[in-house]
Amino acid sequence: MTAPEQEASGLTRVMDLHGFRFPLGTETLGVSRQPRERRPGTLNLKSCELQHPWSDRLVRDELAALTLRDTIAYPFQDRVLDTLCAYHGLESTNILLTAGSDNGIGLVVDALVRPVGRLLLQEPAFEAWRHYAALRRVRVTGVPGVIGTPPVADPNPLLDALRDAPGPSVAAVTNPGSPSGLLFSPSTMRRFAETARALGHLLVIDEAYGDFVHVSHAPLVAEFPNVVVVHSYSKAFALAGLRIAALLGHPDLCEHIGRFRSENAVGAPGVALLERLAPQRERWREIWRDVRAIRRDFVDRILAAHPEWRVLQPGANFATFWSPDPAIADAARDHLAAHHVRIRSLSGVPGLCGCFRVSLADRPQMRRVARLLDSVTDRPSARRNGLTVEEGPAR
Repeated sequence: MTAPEQEASGLTRVMDLHGFRFPLGTETLGVSRQPRERRPGTLNLKSCELQHPWSDRLVRDELAALTLRDTIAYPFQDRVLDTLCAYHGLESTNILLTAGSDNGIGLVVDALVRPVGRLLLQEPAFEAWRHYAALRRVRVTGVPGVIGTPPVADPNPLLDALRDAPGPSVAAVTNPGSPSGLLFSPSTMRRFAETARALGHLLVIDEAYGDFVHVSHAPLVAEFPNVVVVHSYSKAFALAGLRIAALLGHPDLCEHIGRFRSENAVGAPGVALLERLAPQRERWREIWRDVRAIRRDFVDRILAAHPEWRVLQPGANFATFWSPDPAIADAARDHLAAHHVRIRSLSGVPGLCGCFRVSLADRPQMRRVARLLDSVTDRPSARRNGLTVEEGPAR
């Protein structure tokens, strides 16, 4: 394959495929494709899958109960939608299943953002928002969602952006934040919804980690016709491998988005397993409570060894730490990588300089990770500077 030739229009490029020339769009040139890479022997604490022995047993037992028909036949969604109605307190017409939250975000961009051409994106946010916007040639206005050192959540930039946006727009906010773990209060989320409705904007709330901190925005969907929620069962129910999520919204919006045929991307095993797992909410709450207990123990150990660090609250099935030394984020990532543990440095994420994120595994693994992080220390000059930064309340 030779280098593509750019057309004068800027919208297509001619690709030479060993003598076969064909025009392709240029929108993919600005986005990356990074297939997941197997890393045998490495503990993955970067991608925030739910890793807990109780959820492993629960999913394994229900998976063993599936029948052959649950795999080889096309799925029917009526019964799982009835189950999710009880889970969210909504009607089936408010719920649209998608192949994971990534697919759900792509559908939102296709069906809701592309027609108006404007996305107000509160950042930091899941990378999929900018990725799909770039593929659809949608203009994105980044709106800061955190301020200060250590970072705290700030709703004012998004409220200002909603007031300043010319004409109908789509605004996207993540709550609890990812990768920050910071949380807006219910009153703040209501204020976002009210302001957006009054000014003719749609508000999309990405609540991928909401179940871990007892946060649901489904009541806003029931009250505000301009609110759409992205809810991930892949995260909450340890189903990352099956890729299943939902868009919650007004029936007419769900009907419109549904015409993009999202149900055809959702596989029968995921539907069948979700139907069996969603009713077991008390068992899941027990698991999520223990995840929070593991997080508290891990955070306490880290902050006891590093009193100059802070943790961003409330988090989810991960903990995001901030250090007054900006070099610590990369140093922690590299030190753990040398011991076959993957975490995420947030040094390049707007508003999160000096932060790194560690997702959670079981107690023995997290105690090992805490011991490894004992060796990562701030530079003396940064530690002294840390006494002078505007830290806000201890976390």
